[in-house]
Amino acid sequence: MTGLNPDSDVIIEVYCILTTGNLQVIDEKGYHAVVHCPELRMKQMDEWCTRTHANSGLTAAVLASKTTHEQAAQGLYDYITGFVPEKRKALLAGNSVHADRAFLRVGPYAKVVNHLHHRLLDVSAIKEAARRWSPAEVIARVPMKKGRHLARDDILESIEEARYYRDVIFRRT
Repeated sequence: MTGLNPDSDVIIEVYCILTTGNLQVIDEKGYHAVVHCPELRMKQMDEWCTRTHANSGLTAAVLASKTTHEQAAQGLYDYITGFVPEKRKALLAGNSVHADRAFLRVGPYAKVVNHLHHRLLDVSAIKEAARRWSPAEVIARVPMKKGRHLARDDILESIEEARYYRDVIFRRT
């Protein structure tokens, strides 16, 4: 995204990796699209986004991309419904996933949100609960993130973190 405000910022990269309810990856490849955004709009990003997306190579990929929001949204919808055709069954999951949902409600992506279940699995919310209510060693052993802020890496790290909380906090012995 070019920022965190769905009213003024836009999606520039989409990645989706589907898992089972037990966090087993269904399709390793996933769905990926880099969405074109004009250079003038990219130059309006804040300093953090400008630096992060330039360092990761995403800015160059966005400027070179020919993919429209409509194409990315349709591709994402087709990918999800290809594996989960039933409406309101698939959950949107990840870290701070409420922000992703806010962006997916806009424009051509809305049909994706309309296909998904209304509930979310927000790994960041689990992390915040663990910070407050779990022993310190639980948080000390949370898998480290690389911090590259590329969509695929972020998703795989979210899955790994969710598995950790599942195994450490929610597993019955």
